[in-house]
Amino acid sequence: MNSAYPLTPEQISTYRRDGFIKLEGVITGDDLAAMRDAVAGAVQNESANDDPARVKSSYEQIFIQKVNLWTRHDDVKPHVLSKRFGDIAARLMGTRARIWHDQALFKEPHTGAKTPWHQDTPYWPHEPKIEQTTIWIALRDATVHNGCMSFIPGTHKLLDIEPVNLGNPQELYDVAPQTKGIKPVTVELKAGDCTFHNGMTFHYAGPNRSDGMREAFAIIYMPEDTTYNGVAHVVTDPVKDTLTVGGKFDTPLFPIVSD
Repeated sequence: MNSAYPLTPEQISTYRRDGFIKLEGVITGDDLAAMRDAVAGAVQNESANDDPARVKSSYEQIFIQKVNLWTRHDDVKPHVLSKRFGDIAARLMGTRARIWHDQALFKEPHTGAKTPWHQDTPYWPHEPKIEQTTIWIALRDATVHNGCMSFIPGTHKLLDIEPVNLGNPQELYDVAPQTKGIKPVTVELKAGDCTFHNGMTFHYAGPNRSDGMREAFAIIYMPEDTTYNGVAHVVTDPVKDTLTVGGKFDTPLFPIVSD
């Protein structure tokens, strides 16, 4: 899984123009099976004590989300720290790649709600906010029917939009009227395919109307020189004493995973 992926200059150019790209077969065969088993097992383990009778919030209805699994599950760790994935991220960003965090994103059958249009980086305690990238890996086929991703090309250049409240979202055109007239691109994936998207690219996932779980795993990367701005976040709040406002994320929780 640490062998280099044959990323072309044309693909890099497309990513930088559009703010996203689809890559086929980024993980295959036994490696894919091992990742799927590790992530699904971790999600099942961490969901075992959930109360099925509890009414979920609007945000919780979007997906089962588990963050930073690599820090708690040894079988997930090698996938998150994969040099194969990290080097793709570095080539797309144009700088060495540092882990921000991972997250399992599982949409439940029939009940998994749509993920509203949003950008990612405005939620994060990062400066600057322009080159972060996410690999979104389909652990099983991701289709329009079960909630694959869609992107609005070029919107990674929209830098001054307030973060969308995912639990109570506004209409896209109210949030970002600049997106009117830009046709979204829906990207279906076979298991083992992925997308990379810039953290400022507007993206969306439909509801899961299928009989099966939509299983996806995301690993988020930031440029190695990204600095911490001190804004509250679930990933950094527990370790904020190890970080310096204005300083780099240079701790073991945020390792560099590329050349």
